[in-house]
Order: sequence, then structure tokens, then C-alpha cells
Amino acid sequence: MSEFPDLDGRLATISCGAALHHARLALAAGGWRVTVTRKPDAGDPAHLARLHIDGAAPVNPDTASLARAIELRHTDVRPITGGPIEPGHLRTIRAAFEAQHVRLAVLRPDQILGLTVATARADNTEPADAQWHAELALWAGSDRIAGALDDLRLPIAPGEHDRAATFAVLHGPRDQDLDWIHAGEALSAGSLVAIGLEVSILPFSAPIEHADARETLRRAVPELGHPYLMMRLGRHAIEAARVAHPPADGGADLRAT
Repeated sequence: MSEFPDLDGRLATISCGAALHHARLALAAGGWRVTVTRKPDAGDPAHLARLHIDGAAPVNPDTASLARAIELRHTDVRPITGGPIEPGHLRTIRAAFEAQHVRLAVLRPDQILGLTVATARADNTEPADAQWHAELALWAGSDRIAGALDDLRLPIAPGEHDRAATFAVLHGPRDQDLDWIHAGEALSAGSLVAIGLEVSILPFSAPIEHADARETLRRAVPELGHPYLMMRLGRHAIEAARVAHPPADGGADLRAT
């Protein structure tokens, strides 16, 4: 099956992929060697992954550090107020995403501007999409777009524009359920590395929720493969939190519900 039949299937699979990466990381940090089988049962499409604990293993300090960041991971919808992400840090975050079999495209200002106009003028724009449309408008400065004031559907962002934010798209060459599992694993991996660099990642599901939205995104950014998730990256203060290690005995299955 190349396409999920509904929105819930896609987003649930991304969420399960993120949970899978969390579980892999937590078990490794607890001193366990784990085998992961993705899509283990061809007769059960909802059975996304199986984890099996093979035995004890030495703990890598970097893995333990990432596992501690799981308790710090959260969604921060506040405007980006910090400085731009340093190129070296962005390369490190990109590498963490792309280690999970996906690609990360960092959007240029002209691509953001084109996407802002295209999505605002789309006939199928829904109220639920307002958050990410507003984010795009704020970053692009849509009040400076020629003709914007004549089109009431184009979001207008008054005041200062959030130029320090970075927008990126997780994408890949295929659009199958396994790819969406990897997208969720990448979301977890990239977000946890970003936490260590004091970078906040805010995912947007609206650009991939419907076929028309995905096509709009691909037209605005032609070099994309199949888009899995759009994200805003930027700097926020991070609050410290204690990490509680989960028990690591037995096995676990992940299923889309």
C-alpha cells in the first residue's frame, strides 16, 4: 500500500516511529542490546514494529545523554526570540535526522515566500491550518508581498518578523508506511540532538495532512521528494528536568491505532 487511506494513519505512524526511537534509545541507555523488526507481519498492516531485548550491552555515553533528553523534549509554540542557528549546529541536527533514512531540506527565504502565497490562496485552506500559515507569514513578512493587501485570504503578520527561525521539511523518495515510521524515528532523533544544542523544533502536520497540501508543498519546493513533516527550528530557553529510566525487561510491539 503506497498511500495511507486517511490522515490519522499518517500521523499515528509518525508518532509510533518517534516512540520506537525513544524506546530503542532508552533501552540502549539502560544497558540492553535490542533488535528492531519494522513491519514484522505482512498480514497485519497496523503492526508497525517489534522490539526484542537480546541481552546486556555496554552503555555509550552519547546514547545515555540523548536518552536523558527524552524527558526534556516538548513542543514550544512561542515565537522564536533567539539568534539564528549556527551553521555547524544546523549540520549536526541535519545529520541526526538523516541518519534515520530520511532527508532534511532547509527552506530558502524565496521558497518560504512562495509557499506562504500558495497556501494562503489555496481554496482548501482550513481553520486548523491557521497556525502554520501564520508562522510562514511571520517569517516571510507577508505584508511586504506585492498585492498582499488586496487579497484578504493572504495572512498578514503585523509587527516584527521572525527572521531567526529556520523552516525545514523531512522528505524522502518513497511514500510507504515504512517511510513514515522512519520519519517518526527521525523526528525523535533530530529533536533530541537539537535539545542538546538549545534548539527548539516545532513540527507542523498541516502541510502533509491532505494530498492537495502535499502537492502544494512539492510545487513550492520542487526538489523535495515525498514530504513527511514540516518543522520550525529556533532557539528557546530549555528547562532542566530529571530523567526517569524506564524498565527494560521483556519485549514490546508498536501498532497504529
